[in-house]
Amino acid sequence: MTIGLFKGTSKAGHKGWTTVYCAICNTKIDVFKAVDEKNLYYCPTCKSKDIEAFFCTAHARNLHFKCPYCKNELKPYFI
Repeated sequence: MTIGLFKGTSKAGHKGWTTVYCAICNTKIDVFKAVDEKNLYYCPTCKSKDIEAFFCTAHARNLHFKCPYCKNELKPYFI
């Protein structure tokens, strides 16, 4: 099996693999652009529990950079 023959949604560069949504407003955020734009925050404890807790900058600010699920500090997303 060769990786170069994947097409459609299975292809490595497909947007579905690099897109997350804000947990509050459901804004679509591209992970690779978010590293440069610094507009994506996440909760490390919720992520370790397999809960997708990603937040846009506006709602992270409204939450005072605290996770609404576990009350821990939100971290900026850097790869």
